[in-house]
Amino acid sequence: MHMDIKTAKYSGYCFGVKRALKLAEEILKENQGKKTKIFTLGSIIHNSGVTNELAKKGLISVEKLEKIIPGSIFIIRSHGMSPVLVNEIKKKNVKIIDATCPFVKKAQARAETLSKNGYFVVIIGNKNHPEVMGIKDHVLNKNYAVIENEADAEKISSKEKIGVVVQTTQTIGKLCLITSKLLEKAKELVVFNTICNTTKKRQNSTKKLANSVDIMIIVGGKNSANTTHLMEISKKCNAVTYHIENYKEIKPEWFNNVKNVGISGGASTPVEDIMGVKEAIEKL
Repeated sequence: MHMDIKTAKYSGYCFGVKRALKLAEEILKENQGKKTKIFTLGSIIHNSGVTNELAKKGLISVEKLEKIIPGSIFIIRSHGMSPVLVNEIKKKNVKIIDATCPFVKKAQARAETLSKNGYFVVIIGNKNHPEVMGIKDHVLNKNYAVIENEADAEKISSKEKIGVVVQTTQTIGKLCLITSKLLEKAKELVVFNTICNTTKKRQNSTKKLANSVDIMIIVGGKNSANTTHLMEISKKCNAVTYHIENYKEIKPEWFNNVKNVGISGGASTPVEDIMGVKEAIEKL
């Protein structure tokens, strides 16, 4: 069957992911054949295919600091990390390579500055996401709250000063919605829009494409926050939206009587994965 297949203008790796992967590849290559172990705490990016390939090259992903051995190399992943944990790792005589996305670093710095200036810090984002967990540990005296939705915002008690930062992969819609609720809670409200520029462009191009096709395919890790947000954005515009990690998950029946197909990919999705999906659909 003939279908017109379009790819969102902004798809595939963002700057922060490219930078993290480049650093990881360089470190792995430099230490190839050596006894030095190279660790990350959790996945360096949220894409199982990519992390599996890096594991084959020697990158060891662990969930507990105790697993990191003295004299090794440790790569801080693109999502950033708690300064408390970084200091713990330093005590092990470990060489640290910081692959934190610059946009995440900016959010961390904003949270720290707000805290130092006496603001109750609100972090808009997913409570269990590594980026958010890292940002909150830059707040002094635990004077903060992580807000995921309007209901969480309602629970905040009145404050003199509230300062807001946002997880870099959140949507502008959620930021506006929650900050409007916070206006009722503080005499002074300062908002730093720390959503990264690439995220905004990716979300807008996905929304535009979803409105113009019969079906949308969102490609990326199921544990990727930014890919999940793309799915949510697309679904609001086009009910026929599917989130897959690779072409193997495609079901031919999705495309019955379909003329126009849109494809978008998350910030941690390789271009090869997006093209693989496109080619698989073309063969239907």
